[in-house]
Amino acid sequence: MFAQISHVVRSKESYTQDVFAYQGVRAIQIDEANSEGNEDNVFIFSKIEKNANPDKMYFQRFTKVNSKWILKSSVEINHNGIISAWGSRKGFVDYDKDKSVDAFFIYALYDTNFREQSVHLIFSKKDQLYTIESKVSDDFKKDKFSDNFKSLDAVSKKELLEYWNKLDKIDK
Repeated sequence: MFAQISHVVRSKESYTQDVFAYQGVRAIQIDEANSEGNEDNVFIFSKIEKNANPDKMYFQRFTKVNSKWILKSSVEINHNGIISAWGSRKGFVDYDKDKSVDAFFIYALYDTNFREQSVHLIFSKKDQLYTIESKVSDDFKKDKFSDNFKSLDAVSKKELLEYWNKLDKIDK
């Protein structure tokens, strides 16, 4: 069987800040997803010091260009409480069949007592990031989209919304 996108898992220690200039002081989730013969990508969630309040997490996408890892997109997430990446909730796809890896990841915001406040999806497509969020306060009934979400291609939107609408957003 041949798959266009491959997902590589290595130890976090092999992804040093010398090679990947990620912003946080500690990497908490690293995923490598490659489009065979087309591009290599590394997605890194990193955070500031443990137990810092407010909490700060970074999401960064690096793509290999001419044997060097180049930062393609980045977002900083700040929250007065706790930010947690849901490592088991992610996907690596090529919805629009352009031979570039598209990837989505889920994270949530909690208060300082670890009560869930909201759930967020980050969708990485080339050098763009798109987001969806939903809050506990309205029982996850209203979704908020990033301003650029409306410019996303129809196939990607459809697939992401299907995933998002099926996602169990309650962290029990």
